[in-house]
Amino acid sequence: MQFLNISKNKNTTSKPVLKIITIGGTDKVNKNLTIYEYKDEIIVVDCGIGFPDIFDMPGVDVLIPDFTYLIENSYKIKGLFITHGHEDHVGAVPNLLLELPDIPIYASKLVGEFLKVKLEDNSFKEMGKRFSYHLMTPESGVVNLGNFKVSAFRINHSIPESMGYAIRTPEGIVLHIADYKFDDTPVLDKPADVETMQRLSKEGVLCLLSDCLGVTSEGHTKSESTLTDTFIELFGRAGKRQILVTTMSSNISRMFQIMNATQRYGRKIVVSGRSIEQMVDVARRLSYLPFPDDFFVKEQVSGKYPQEELVYLIAGCYGQPESSLGRLSRGEHESITLEDNAMVIFSGDPNPPGADITVEKVMDALTLRNAEVIYGEIQDDLHVSGHAVKGDIERMTKLINAKYYIPIGGTITKMRAYTNLLGKLGIAKDRVFEMLEGDSVEFSYGSAKKGSHIQVKPVYMGSNKIEELNPIVVKDRNQLCNDGVFVVAVPVTKKGNVLTDKIEIITRGFIYVKDSKELMGKSKKFIGKRINKLNSKKGDITEIKKKLENDIGDFLRRETSMTPMVIVHFITI
Repeated sequence: MQFLNISKNKNTTSKPVLKIITIGGTDKVNKNLTIYEYKDEIIVVDCGIGFPDIFDMPGVDVLIPDFTYLIENSYKIKGLFITHGHEDHVGAVPNLLLELPDIPIYASKLVGEFLKVKLEDNSFKEMGKRFSYHLMTPESGVVNLGNFKVSAFRINHSIPESMGYAIRTPEGIVLHIADYKFDDTPVLDKPADVETMQRLSKEGVLCLLSDCLGVTSEGHTKSESTLTDTFIELFGRAGKRQILVTTMSSNISRMFQIMNATQRYGRKIVVSGRSIEQMVDVARRLSYLPFPDDFFVKEQVSGKYPQEELVYLIAGCYGQPESSLGRLSRGEHESITLEDNAMVIFSGDPNPPGADITVEKVMDALTLRNAEVIYGEIQDDLHVSGHAVKGDIERMTKLINAKYYIPIGGTITKMRAYTNLLGKLGIAKDRVFEMLEGDSVEFSYGSAKKGSHIQVKPVYMGSNKIEELNPIVVKDRNQLCNDGVFVVAVPVTKKGNVLTDKIEIITRGFIYVKDSKELMGKSKKFIGKRINKLNSKKGDITEIKKKLENDIGDFLRRETSMTPMVIVHFITI
């Protein structure tokens, strides 16, 4: 077991090596992207978005992987394979297509339809016209891409058509199994194809990449079907009250159970929220939600119906302020009015960083509007995970019996817990590679070692999903949010004389000036002295300005323990 933030190692053999490079999806849970490279050929598995930390990344809508290595090696790329339809595995594909429009994409029918919808967005329409999509299923056979021969097998997750990939290489078989669990009674899928995994194990598996997010939870993950009775019971308890249910927009199996319970009580469904509307539309086209047209009511006309006849399937389970549920909680929804004593059901655990805080804020707002809020801490069987827990990981490890292991889809702590769990199963630490973003493992002659580290940078995207935000801008925004701004206006005569007695200071979000006259006085004296000292050296004005801003920042930190953004302007008068 090793964290691989290392310098380059030279390959001492002349034989080509198989490289596995993790660009994302290891230490940060989401933003999944893994590169497999052999000679002059590359295949990629998954291309997902990440979710910004609401406290440290103001104005950032999503994160995407750093595509630099792929762009620099674009001539090698033979194909992109998607494991399943969750945003953290497929959401950044349109951004990748802006850079590499001709990359062939292999994915399930559900993912293919989902991508077509995403590529209808105005920002990506040109890419949608030349979208190179190839249907990939467990039944579609082997995709032969030179040194890579790829086939799919069925696994279970919280979205239908999830797949693991068997990647045959000159070095051996690698299995890439992203988010998974064992579900003997799935709602819309068949159980995982254990027989195929057993057969692959008998052939001999060089390396297993698999989900480690749930490794610290005991037991086995429950089946999605265990929630069926929950919705039936809750809807019965609601009586004639207004009912609203929020869940992840990609959880089609959960939607099916919600709709099934809705139909059982003679109600109709109202779908509210763009993301959830898109997924319901795709799922209906593929017959995963086989309910008649008259079962669905448009939210724009839902107010005309007696509310006892409806159930709202509404976006916002992560507490997003501008989601349909977020707006409703503040009484700002354009079409839906929250009735007194409405039942609001949260069927999903908050996952992105900080989501628990935003969810609680929405719950509080709903409670103040006299809604009965039902959530996991007070109601059992509202949500089951799509991720393997300790018992499932043990089962997968014994089932595959690989030579080497790479935990993915977790965090640094979860990777270490995965290594420790495998240690208890008799697997030595040097057979497990805990990888950070940009790390790689090289395989040659059946053995594995640390590979070279690829430099990757954070890529922040704005609200239009194609506008990349400079990390410095994000850092500045964060500083402004935390400690405000301290602006110094320094008047300079046309002859170049600095009028230190005329210095003006403007602050916002830092201190209240009228209550801080002593600090303002000390600041002006300090700034005047520093200007005179720096100006006496006759340096470049840009360097003087930069040095002055740093010195003022240090002074304010000593005086206040705060670090506002400091801006100095020299104004000619």
